[in-house]
Formats: sequence, C-alpha cells, structure tokens
Amino acid sequence: MDAKIYPTYKIAKILSILQKQGTSAEQLLQGTNLSEDDINSNSTRISHRQVILAYKNATRLSTDPAIGLRTGRLLCVTDYGLYGYALISSATLREALLFSINYHQMATPTVKMSLIMDEENLVASFRMEDLIKVSELQKFNLEVQFTLVYSLFKDMVGIDFRFIEIWAQYPKTEYADVYLETLDCPVRFDQEFNELRFHSGWLDSPLQKANSITSQSIKELCDDIILIMSTTGGIAHEVFVVMTQDIHSASNIETLAKHFNMSSRTLRRKLTNQGTSFQNILSDVRKKLSIEYLRGTNLSIDEIADRLGYSDATNFRHAFKKWTGKTVGNYRR
Repeated sequence: MDAKIYPTYKIAKILSILQKQGTSAEQLLQGTNLSEDDINSNSTRISHRQVILAYKNATRLSTDPAIGLRTGRLLCVTDYGLYGYALISSATLREALLFSINYHQMATPTVKMSLIMDEENLVASFRMEDLIKVSELQKFNLEVQFTLVYSLFKDMVGIDFRFIEIWAQYPKTEYADVYLETLDCPVRFDQEFNELRFHSGWLDSPLQKANSITSQSIKELCDDIILIMSTTGGIAHEVFVVMTQDIHSASNIETLAKHFNMSSRTLRRKLTNQGTSFQNILSDVRKKLSIEYLRGTNLSIDEIADRLGYSDATNFRHAFKKWTGKTVGNYRR
C-alpha cells in the first residue's frame, strides 16, 4: 500500500479538471503529503494509498459527477512513458493488449485486466475488475479506465476504432448521456462483468506505429523496471537479495521460507500481497544473472545454466528465448 512505485499522470489530469472548477491542488492532495510540483514531476512516484486518498478527495470535491469519464479522455499513450511506447510499437492490437496485461504494474494498476474471446460471435472483450476495493470509488475508478482505454485504442489502431458496446457492473447513472458522448457506443449497466467489447477482427490488424526493433528494446527496459518495482521494499526485496546471493539454495521455496522463519504458504501469501510471486522473482533473478554472465564472462552455456540452478542447459536455453526473444548464442554475439 505504501511502496512509492507508481507515476502521477492520472492525478495530474484530475487536478487539471478540478482547477478549472475552482479547486486547488492543496485540496485535491490533502492527506497525501504531495504538492502540485510533485504531481507535475515525471520523477515523482506515489503509493497505492496516495492514489486512493487523491481519488476520494476528487470525487468529494468535483462539481461534475462525470469527472471519471472526463479524466480518462484526457489521457493518451504518451502519458504512459515506456509503457505507452511499448504499446504503440507492438505489431498488433492483440500483442499490445497482452503486453498491457502482463506489464500493467508499470501503469498505476487500479484494475485487473484480461482479454476474453467469443469466437462464435467474433467478439473480443477487454475485461476489468476493480482493485481499489473501496466501494465509493469503484464506479469512478472504472469510468476512468473505460475512457482512458478508449483513448489508448484510438492512439494505437486509429481514429476509426469503436467499441461495439460496454458493460458495467454498477447501476445506470444519472449522467448516462455522458457515457455515449465520451465512449461513442451503447453502455449496458447492471451486467455480470465490466467489459469493453469490440469486433475481434481488430486484434490482428497492424498498429499504425508498429516497430519490431523498438518494441523489443523497450520491452527489455520494461523488464528491468518491473524487476525494480516488484522488489522495492518488503519481503519481495529480501527474497530478491537472497536469491541473487545464492540462487541454488533459494530456488526452492521451502528452503527459502525456512531462511525467513516462516512456512512456504505464508511466504507465498506475503509475496502475493506485494503484487508478485516466488516464481516471478526467481525468473527475474535468473534473467538478470544470465544476461550478466553472457555479457561479462566467458562461461560456457552449460556452466551458466548450472550457476542459475537449471538441471540442464536445454531448460535454460528455452527460458532465455522466452525472456528475450533471442537464442543464447545470438544474444552473446
């Protein structure tokens, strides 16, 4: 809750709307220990708790009940830094959406996302589940997500993109007309899921700014950022340090849990609460060390595989190809 790892762009857009309504930055940021300069700095990182506080203040202060919808429409792909550039340089919308799901930790994740396919009706659904878990903020949170995702889709695919319809779990609002105005499609309320539904043919259409070289390079940088974020403080950082120091003994969760004087079940739960897992950290450490060994040593592939705790070099080769998209030999060359 208090790890400061998220960028401030959503809060900055909310502030720009509220200031036009006569609300000051101090009012929006009350209780967050943040200033207007902090929010407008690309180096500032904020915590999940600070996001929630700012959202609560925004919904209380705004004179426009549809502020969530307005906020999302102000966001564009360039607000997301490396994450955004990775999206637009992807080959297809499908590739971009899968990246957005797998790397969502980089983008102030307030929802859990998944891609659902209805092959029979040729419909794809981008499903969202609220992660803030604050009842009075659920609708606001999802409204921001609905319109920002629409903005991102248009940035990636082109201005002709439209959703077929949108499903929302919550009841119909008194400003339902703003949904049509900002989302350009019908919205159905009181549904089982929150979904952005569109024709599945869009998934494999090439993106306007697709670039395979840029995409691969940015994804490698994103991997490094995710590693830093997932090990910033808490038990995740301690696990990362121990694994880096002795990956052989630490590659077994039972052995690792004993190091921390807890059960493996407790360790898994603590890591889950921090947004990561034992296997994710192990994979990150192995990737980091393998790149260092390939770049900085003359160790053979078999020796590197052994140092990383693999039973044989074949498993290491497969893992490395999955991490980087390149063979071990090509990467070393």
